Amino acid sequence: MRHTLSSLFALALVVVLTLNGLSSADDNLTGYGIMEKYDARIIPHDMTAVMTMTIVDRKGRSLTREVKNYRLGDDRQIMWFLKPADVKGSGFLRISHEDRDDDMWLYLPAFGKVRRIASHARNGNFMGSDFTYEDMGDWKLNDYTFRLTGEDEVNGDSCWIVESIPKEGVSTDYSKQIFWIRKDNYHAVKKELYDRKGNLRKVMEITLGRRGKYWVAERIIMENLKRKGSTRLDFNDIMLDQGVDEEMFKSSQLTRIH
Repeated sequence: MRHTLSSLFALALVVVLTLNGLSSADDNLTGYGIMEKYDARIIPHDMTAVMTMTIVDRKGRSLTREVKNYRLGDDRQIMWFLKPADVKGSGFLRISHEDRDDDMWLYLPAFGKVRRIASHARNGNFMGSDFTYEDMGDWKLNDYTFRLTGEDEVNGDSCWIVESIPKEGVSTDYSKQIFWIRKDNYHAVKKELYDRKGNLRKVMEITLGRRGKYWVAERIIMENLKRKGSTRLDFNDIMLDQGVDEEMFKSSQLTRIH
């Protein structure tokens, strides 16, 4: 199974890894070396969770949605919206590939059919949130160059700061992304996303919790500086390695909530 750097919604909607033993050699890591260690994390075979999505606009008004999410490794993800009534039954499926862009499908009950998300449409907002389809997709290590730019603390945790620049020909809506990677476990706890003109567009922050041998994203907040709003994802009822059925991850399954 290939482990990739996802959009963390996709990224996730859950991000997990085991603690790695640290050595003096870590002090000499390059930007690529740090991100390579992050990419090599150990993840569960499968995961389920109930996610609460809270979207806040520039006037402080909020909209809450409840979503059931399933993952198989890093490469497959399917979800269904449970609440409120106007989005109930809507579904999303992502399947990642080693050598090409992700396949994505969206099902909206009002239209009564499953449609594929084209590559050129992946800068669109996912279900009215501050996450785009690109944010929810796969993020391949070898599509980027990295530079270690400094060190910082996030909520008391010591971090490396790594700049990520897409290589020529890589399809992305971001000119660069900057990661804050925890030194004790090589997990990202903050990310800045810059638009094609080099302006800071969004800031993502991740709150981690421990589930046995895994680290789990319990909350992800995406602040949209352009829209002056935010989207918060809270993950509940997290279950790992429960034997999720591989047959669930097909576009034909999107029309029925599991």
